[in-house]
Amino acid sequence: MSEAIQDDSVIQTPLQKVWEEIAEHGLEGCIAELDAYGYTVIPPDLATPDGLCERLLEAVLDVAESRNGIRPDLETGSTHKGFKGRFHALAGGKGDSPIGDLMQSLLFEGQVFEEALMNPVLLTMASYLCGYSVVLSSMGCFMKGPNVSTFALHSDTPLPSPLTPHALVCNLTYVLTEFNRENGSTAFVPGSHKWCRSPEGAETKVGDGGNPKAVAVECPAGSLLCWHGNTWHGAFNRTAPGLRVSIPVYMSRPYIRTQEGLVGEIPEEMLERNPPRFAILAQQGIAYGYKSQDDSVARGMRAFKYTKAYTDEQDALTIGVQSLYS
Repeated sequence: MSEAIQDDSVIQTPLQKVWEEIAEHGLEGCIAELDAYGYTVIPPDLATPDGLCERLLEAVLDVAESRNGIRPDLETGSTHKGFKGRFHALAGGKGDSPIGDLMQSLLFEGQVFEEALMNPVLLTMASYLCGYSVVLSSMGCFMKGPNVSTFALHSDTPLPSPLTPHALVCNLTYVLTEFNRENGSTAFVPGSHKWCRSPEGAETKVGDGGNPKAVAVECPAGSLLCWHGNTWHGAFNRTAPGLRVSIPVYMSRPYIRTQEGLVGEIPEEMLERNPPRFAILAQQGIAYGYKSQDDSVARGMRAFKYTKAYTDEQDALTIGVQSLYS
């Protein structure tokens, strides 16, 4: 190693910083697996310490009861068996919903969801894939009971093929109940992130007679399932009783249009109780999308305020201001 790199006064690049975080959290093996296969499973002891999994599960059950008027049945899945809802069209309108019920916009439903977003392990993986300027695109919850429809393979990158080799988006999913094929787990095609295109035609089918390269991920509750935005994935149908519950934290680079529009929508008390990076993750550092010159000035001033606070906290000499816009 050169003398210049060993000198502590030399500017540390974002790549050096993220590798320090990877080593700090013991994620080297997960990063290697992510690079090779396009997805990885971070075990519960690293992903959800201090009972985070249990607290998230209880919180989403509360949200579901509040929104739907009935508490989900974790044991039998009777509340969601054959669930159609608004997403049965994903199965061509001829079956039940292949994803079950999707509850959207969870960030405002309790401080445990803020904690889930600020999880250092989650942020390390997101920063590795999409840079330190990464923002939250959406946070929701899938609840799937016994069903017959599989979810077609697709990529999360919201662009037509060919796709960029580097991740423009990434998915970090909290697995709140055990994942396996019988439980309707996520299906992945290992290595598909390297193909830089979305699946087409027969390649998209999951299950019997479907894409032979698709595999069911298996992991215990409390795991964090992470994948590159290009990775082909879908889901098997659930044949076992009970519910499959997960919270996908979908992240993107700041120049990709997000699913949730959070600019200017985060309460001040939420921003004040979290570190400066929370504001960046919650889109408060984004200035574009203005409706007039006055709005452009206001959005620009707000974005500068939160971006400066974040770079001051991190030390601009450490990650470099430019890295926020990469």
